[in-house]
Amino acid sequence: MSLKKNTIWNLIGSGSPLLAAAVCIPYTLKALGAEGFGVLTLIWALIGYFNFFDFGAGRALTYEISRLQTAMFDAISEQRRQAIHQILKAGLILTAVTGILGFLLIMGFAYPLAHDWLKITPTWQHDAKLALQITAVGVIPATLTSGMRGALEGLGQFKESNINKIFLGFCMFILPALSIFIHGSSLWRITIYLVLARLVTVLYGCIQLKHYLFIPEKLHPIDAATHNFSKVKLQIRQLVSYGFWVTITGIVSPLMVYGDRFFVSALVGADKLSEYAIPQEGLMRLLMIPIAICGALMPVFATIAKKTDLQLSYATNLRRMAKIMAGLCLLTLILAYPGFAWWISPEFAEKAFPITAILIFGTFINGVAVVPYTLLHATGNTKTTALFHIFELFFYMGLLVLLTRHFGLIGAAFAWVCRVTVDWVLLHFAAQRLLNITLQDRECSPT
Repeated sequence: MSLKKNTIWNLIGSGSPLLAAAVCIPYTLKALGAEGFGVLTLIWALIGYFNFFDFGAGRALTYEISRLQTAMFDAISEQRRQAIHQILKAGLILTAVTGILGFLLIMGFAYPLAHDWLKITPTWQHDAKLALQITAVGVIPATLTSGMRGALEGLGQFKESNINKIFLGFCMFILPALSIFIHGSSLWRITIYLVLARLVTVLYGCIQLKHYLFIPEKLHPIDAATHNFSKVKLQIRQLVSYGFWVTITGIVSPLMVYGDRFFVSALVGADKLSEYAIPQEGLMRLLMIPIAICGALMPVFATIAKKTDLQLSYATNLRRMAKIMAGLCLLTLILAYPGFAWWISPEFAEKAFPITAILIFGTFINGVAVVPYTLLHATGNTKTTALFHIFELFFYMGLLVLLTRHFGLIGAAFAWVCRVTVDWVLLHFAAQRLLNITLQDRECSPT
């Protein structure tokens, strides 16, 4: 497993969709208008959010399969294949069930979101309601895709995983523009295209994982069904034991990443949301770089046996990430105003740049925080990050409402920076404490 190669593939998968965004967002914004585009960003947020609403199964699959690969390195290939088949099947059943729960949740809230809570004008309310209901259908393939991606990364197949990610990233920006060109400004038609793209990724994942997914049963069908049911129950329990706290993080963390758009829309109106959501969407793409690097680090951290090596790897990657994020954020700050003025309009740049500058500072902090977050998950300390995120959710939502009411979009940006700063402090403290404790245990152990 090449860390450098896997990181490069993760970077390509995360960064290449920016090309599609650069070309398509101005056209889509002009065609839909500020309010219609604001609603589209909420649909993007929902689709992105429910990609994580898999009860932690995607990340648990990465963790379990990478450890299984190491533990069974000397085993017969068919034995290893059978073991991976069982854990993969359990993970996909779990993600399918959570996808159905997500479908029911969005379907149930589609009407009040569109007609009341988000302050959408009557012109867009019916279209927004239909779009949200169609988005609900896309939750099931989104969670399945998350599980398949986790399995591919656990197997070290980062190229295959990121081909899927590249396709989805391009579709997120190209398909709305294509739908507008063919059908006009219709949010529900745009959403159909986005859901179809999700279905394609499920088919692709099945093809890539066919060696582990489709294994003929050697037992009698009834005996095989009974045996498999018992095995699947055991594997699901194993995934949930790791994934329960990942689930909490998987639900709470995206709420803090994407949920602010719903609060901002409710407090200042969907017509102003694009001034906040477009800079945020761009900077979320910037955060894909540390996520890509640490996505490749996750299986590496999980399999480092010596604690001293783990401490050295953590410190090295933390310094490296700080340098990378500092350079990227400084460059983004320099280019933001002229970029918005040329890309969208000088008027938009005037309104969005102060918000962008604040969000850039928070992006630096948030990018560096990915390293301790990855270390904690790779060492099985998922409960720690989940408890931090539960605390941060209540702190952040209260602060977000308070500052947005008094200071508008600038206040919302400040609230996000405060939240990611608290997140960084807590995660880094927990990572340092973990490394110090494990090193003390090592020093105190008999030689």
